[in-house]
Amino acid sequence: MQVPVDPSGNLIRHPHRYAHPDDIDWQEAEPFEAYLILADVTHAQGYGKYVIWKEAHGPRRFPMNTEHAFAVVKHTLMDHGTIIADQPPTWTYTKAHARGGEAYGIKLVRKRFLDQESTDTSPEDNEE
Repeated sequence: MQVPVDPSGNLIRHPHRYAHPDDIDWQEAEPFEAYLILADVTHAQGYGKYVIWKEAHGPRRFPMNTEHAFAVVKHTLMDHGTIIADQPPTWTYTKAHARGGEAYGIKLVRKRFLDQESTDTSPEDNEE
């Protein structure tokens, strides 16, 4: 899948409504790691609301459907709109059908319980 990105690196939610379609950069939708901050809630034309996340240490912004945003709130620890984690969370891109075209967004990649455990099997150095 490819996703539409503007010249500043922001994910474009509705490329069919983008003012400058020649400026859209269609990139491969590779999962990415980033600390994101919940920045805004905005209206989706005729479809309720969606949220905007922005990079904690960068300029990029990413839209997200509200059902995916509820999953982030439910399954993560947050402080002042930022996910608290030892490692940056992994995000992936989504695509949905919207009025007049397609809508792009992101969602949190949740690890399975067993994947969260450390896989380090090195012996302990505590021999006496």
